Amino acid sequence: MNFAMAVQGNRPVQLEPTDPLYIHPSDQPGQLLVSTPFNGDNFDNWRRSVIIALSAKHKVALIDGSCECPAPTAPLHIFWQRNNAMVLSWLLNSLNDSIRNSVLYFEFARELWLDLEGRFGQSNKARLFQVQKDVSCLSQGDMDIASYYTKAKQLWDESSAVSAIPRCTCKKCECDINAKQQNYIEERRLIQFLMGLNGSYTAIRGNILMMVPFPSIRQAYSLLVQEERQRQVKTDTHFLTESASLSASLNKPLSIQDPSKTMQKKPDPARRSQLFCDHCKKPGHTIDKCYRLHGYPNRPTTRGRGGYVLPSNRRAYSTWTEHADQTAAPEPSTPAVPGLSAEQSKQLIQLLNNLSNGGSQKTSEQNNTGCHLAGPFSEEASGSW
Repeated sequence: MNFAMAVQGNRPVQLEPTDPLYIHPSDQPGQLLVSTPFNGDNFDNWRRSVIIALSAKHKVALIDGSCECPAPTAPLHIFWQRNNAMVLSWLLNSLNDSIRNSVLYFEFARELWLDLEGRFGQSNKARLFQVQKDVSCLSQGDMDIASYYTKAKQLWDESSAVSAIPRCTCKKCECDINAKQQNYIEERRLIQFLMGLNGSYTAIRGNILMMVPFPSIRQAYSLLVQEERQRQVKTDTHFLTESASLSASLNKPLSIQDPSKTMQKKPDPARRSQLFCDHCKKPGHTIDKCYRLHGYPNRPTTRGRGGYVLPSNRRAYSTWTEHADQTAAPEPSTPAVPGLSAEQSKQLIQLLNNLSNGGSQKTSEQNNTGCHLAGPFSEEASGSW
């Protein structure tokens, strides 16, 4: 390859713009080859980005060894030194601080490049193993269709870069084996892509698999994106409908009711006529609200000047009838004495009542009653109460 054209005599050396030793006026040492400096991870991706940037400037020959350093007496030696310093500066700008300090004292761009490949470069087999493992575990998850396809496409391209797919190079093959092999690879990738979709895309996935001829990855991606957008439109329409209903309910004017109308409504006469009491045999109420059975509300016996006394037949009483066999008068409860049981309290109260009435009881009955009381019993305290 002709890297430069030197003319005999004292005439200056003429360099073509495509020559690796040609420096464009826009080239500067402070330029960046990649947007993200290399930090030790994803060396293969960073390496490919740097090679693409150097290829655009015709400087790849300075790092792959195809453009060797001329002799110190050669007219092109000064041009080579300038280009080597320019590429070396670009590579240093593409590294982070920690890695840059470890390669700062290299004099040639070729040596710096070989050192980075030796330290961070991974063998193709190990890298292929990692890529194939990521591809086999690929699934959509929480990603949308665009993000899922981008991730899958990145893994496929990386797998193609590290694996050597056999190709026919005889240029005499009439069966077009290279095109058939490429179609086979595309079909496998599409099936793998469809396998990783979420369960909500089962219907569209079945339609794609039944299409004849089998679609390409780009066509399947377009169908999936359209399906995703239709679902978003339905969701947005449903949300707008609910928002409009909520807004209409909030904007509805509140009706102010008359306080007199908010009072408790009177009982319906028609409904009261359907009620009947089985105890007093009168309509208008039921047995659970019968005053004759449960008693009238407590009222004063006199009301001043026009006072009155409730007649005896209007007072509460409890009578067992054949029609009210399900209701029984509650047994009067005995107040409990602290420290005694209910039975002991009942016996104690009965004894006190008998003493207050002046009744005399037998000594044996007193002893029997006292044995049920709580607390210690002694003969000294067994006298008369």
